[in-house]
Amino acid sequence: MILFRPATIVPDRFRTSYRVARVLLFVLFIGSGIMFAYNTLFPSQTFSFSFLNPDTEKNTLADPLSPDGSDSMRKGRIPAQETLRTYAGTVGSFSSAHVELVLRKDSAIPADGNVRITIRKSFRSFFFPEGDPIVEPSKDHGVTVNGVPYLFSAGALLPFVSDRAALSRFPKEQLVVANKELLAMFPPKVTKIGFREGSLLSDTQGVYAIDGTGLARPIGSTQIFESLGFHWNDVIPVNEEELGFQKPGKIMLFDAPQPDGTVFHDTVTDTYSVIKSGKRIPIQSREAVDKLLSVTTPIEVSGDSLSITATCSLKRNQLAFFQYPTYSCDVPLDTLKALPGGSFEVSLEAPVELHAISLQTTFQTKPDRGNLSLFANQIRDRFSTAYGKR
Repeated sequence: MILFRPATIVPDRFRTSYRVARVLLFVLFIGSGIMFAYNTLFPSQTFSFSFLNPDTEKNTLADPLSPDGSDSMRKGRIPAQETLRTYAGTVGSFSSAHVELVLRKDSAIPADGNVRITIRKSFRSFFFPEGDPIVEPSKDHGVTVNGVPYLFSAGALLPFVSDRAALSRFPKEQLVVANKELLAMFPPKVTKIGFREGSLLSDTQGVYAIDGTGLARPIGSTQIFESLGFHWNDVIPVNEEELGFQKPGKIMLFDAPQPDGTVFHDTVTDTYSVIKSGKRIPIQSREAVDKLLSVTTPIEVSGDSLSITATCSLKRNQLAFFQYPTYSCDVPLDTLKALPGGSFEVSLEAPVELHAISLQTTFQTKPDRGNLSLFANQIRDRFSTAYGKR
């Protein structure tokens, strides 16, 4: 009760100061509560990349890429008329993005409006350049001899590490039962075959995605798993031996590209593509599509994600005039909201060569009724997922 009846405890000369301090404490408490509620209801996420320290783990934007796909711009040298691209993996619905570019003092100083920022939204791997289309199905086959599964490819017979590894490539009805004479005609190779690239495996520790080099890359969390577009029904429970056959790889976070073997379904054109060696390969063979769909669930994407953009032009911050040249702009993201995917591609292009120190993008949520309703729906869906079936 000292807080409300200080007369008997606080000396007269301190009572005025005490009352002021008490009011300030209440204001601070209420203000902190309001700020907490605001940031919970209308969150923002900041991503940055330091060209001075391109290898630091503090960088949350993906390594900047040049038009040829190389990482030649990691040191901040951005040639004139060339486009720098980087990626931010997020979860949530955002209304705008604030982009800030800091230049070295030895950099060319572009005029206001000459540096253009372009943002697109989809899944990271869907932004890969398009490769040559698949026009016919693979000639590989799955066979079993005495119950042991093999991959028959290019005249060679390779044993699978397990039945589940075979079923990651071929559904059971497509595994041809052969007699032991096949082993005499094509002696099995010593090298074993693991799980199909793009497969999702699980053990008691978590879920892993098999990439194009056969590495099992752990997926950071259930939220990351879902934001990358993966499907829980595709996860294959495996034992220690099966998982141990696939060497461990780097953890996958929100900004990770989908691995080789990932299939995309463009709902706009009703077409399919598969990721392979850093390219998005259109599948023009219906039989090839059916084979892939028999072992994996495609990620639904929109072809409009490649053409619909949000843009702004950077202007110099006058408050930073006597410091390093700093440019910024705000990009409304309303045109991108309906597009599927949690990866934003941020592109930068200037008419003069720039020497950058850092690039930062803050995705913001507008405090309006629509976003408040979206937050309420997310809470309802999570509650339903956790308790609805109990």
